[in-house]
Amino acid sequence: MPSKPDPPNRKPTTDDHDSPWKHALELYFPQALALLTPNVHKAIDWTIPAEFLDKELQAIAIPSKKGRRLVDKLAQVRLRDGKDAWLLVHVEVERRLDGQQALKTFAWRLYEYRFRIQSRIMQQRRLSLPPKIYSLGILLESKGLGPDIFHTDEYQGQGVRFRFPVVELETWRSRWDELESLAPSNPFAVVVMAQLQANHYRDKRTRLGPKLQMVRQLQRYGYDSMVAMQVYRLIEWMIALPEDLEPDFLQAVETLSKENEMTYVTLIERAGRDKWFAEGSLEGQAELLLRLVQRRFGPQSDDITQRIRTATVAQLETWSLNILDATELDDVFRD
Repeated sequence: MPSKPDPPNRKPTTDDHDSPWKHALELYFPQALALLTPNVHKAIDWTIPAEFLDKELQAIAIPSKKGRRLVDKLAQVRLRDGKDAWLLVHVEVERRLDGQQALKTFAWRLYEYRFRIQSRIMQQRRLSLPPKIYSLGILLESKGLGPDIFHTDEYQGQGVRFRFPVVELETWRSRWDELESLAPSNPFAVVVMAQLQANHYRDKRTRLGPKLQMVRQLQRYGYDSMVAMQVYRLIEWMIALPEDLEPDFLQAVETLSKENEMTYVTLIERAGRDKWFAEGSLEGQAELLLRLVQRRFGPQSDDITQRIRTATVAQLETWSLNILDATELDDVFRD
């Protein structure tokens, strides 16, 4: 039975895959490499944390086509042999690489970035030979391209041929059971599963059940509170729902938490509060707090509603922290 279309005159919900992928790679970089390119992961000395070189990447940034969405991360790592290496991870956020021209442009971009990074490091460190660079492409939806992509530029018997590996996330769909078995020890497996669900359920009105199922699985994975909160927030970003279905989702999660004695209600409240204070408007922050108060203590009087809606940013932040441990309504409004 086909899913119902979005109601008329309602602001459409768009997927934001840029932000969650940037955060996921920063939070779980070793785990991402262990899952997506295990041979490279084994060559790295993970006792020395990877250093993300965002400023370096910005300095050599290649202008992208207007409206094009992508994620590039550059990290410096220490290899087991004691030498330094640089990893360039490119996530193609577009739905698909359609046609040969798009594929050639993608391959050229990875090659140009590699050359620019090597040139910059050689200049900074006064090296006579280029440093080790490993380029990895991640394709969110494209499939059937094979494990490697080539950039070739040849003319009159001379030129270059650059080969780099790509990970087509859709190839993991047939390995879903493997992802679930890896998830307890590797949170990045959940990131891949969330992306696959977002790919599959294009109509956002069909996502409520699959999204709730992913949250239900978090308890089985046994994450500590911090990891659970981080993974929950990534799921929230990657599997977006229409605004009118958000209350149904939150109510279902709360019911699930009570039935299974889960502790994720507090985590979800904290994740939602952090997200709104980082990205939301003052009005949005107030509405979020009001919703949390109503969920915890039931419908509120007009006076309480007005008090929250007219609060300052500092008050909203304090009250949003208080609600996590509040046992009665007065506890929320402590200074």
